[in-house]
Parts: sequence; structure tokens; C-alpha cells
Amino acid sequence: MTTKVRKRTMSPGLMEIGVWNVRGLYGKEKLLHKELKTAKVDIAVISETKKKLKGSLELEDYILFYSGVPTNKRAAAGIATMIKAKFKKRIHSYMFVNVIILQLRYKLKRGYLTLLAVYAPEEEKTEKKKQKNSMKLSKIG
Repeated sequence: MTTKVRKRTMSPGLMEIGVWNVRGLYGKEKLLHKELKTAKVDIAVISETKKKLKGSLELEDYILFYSGVPTNKRAAAGIATMIKAKFKKRIHSYMFVNVIILQLRYKLKRGYLTLLAVYAPEEEKTEKKKQKNSMKLSKIG
């Protein structure tokens, strides 16, 4: 599991935002939860989940929002975000754009934070697929 943690200043105070490439989330939920808790991460973007379907789950003190492939397809790609459950009331909206793009809108003291979670392993894609994904990203707003 690849781990990167970045700090971003937001109002009020400091919020921990992390980015993880898990190379398949199945069976790793507890390990990921433990790492998030240890690193005191408030919001995490989880890429390459290889999870099927779309939805949300409450996992102890985090909420997982995920977007994956349909059940009739082989598990691949996938994107997710995990946010501390204590911030549940601040979640304004979320949208499953597709299997590699998830949007989360979060209410701040003044305004909103829009988080785009994107999984884009570009080296494996054809030029046509890259352009299609770029167009989808440019239409979000």
C-alpha cells in the first residue's frame, strides 16, 4: 500500500488530507482504517480500490464513499474517499461521476471545499481513453 499524507490549512485550523493507492481494497479495510487513524487523517482519497458498484459505508469512525465497476465486470480501477464520521454533517453532496472520478462537496465555515478524487493510470490507456477522461474532468464544475 502506497502512503502519502499532505497537510492543507482550512478554516478553522488544520485538516489532514491523505492520498493512498491501495492496489485493491478488498480485505484491507481494517488496515487502511488503522493507518488513517494512526496518521490522524481527516479526509483520504483512496485509488485503485478494485471495488465493485457505487455507494457508501460507515466504518467505525470513518465514512467510505466508493465508485467501482459493475458486478458483471472484472474488478479494476476504482476510486474512493474516506472522511471522519464526525464531519458527516458537513458533507453537502457527493457524486459518482464514473469508475475513476468521485466528487465530494464539503461545507466549511465560509464556503465549500470541492474534492475531486481521480484515479488515472495514464500509462496503460490509449490516447482515445485519455481524451475521454480529460473531457469528463473538464465538464465537472
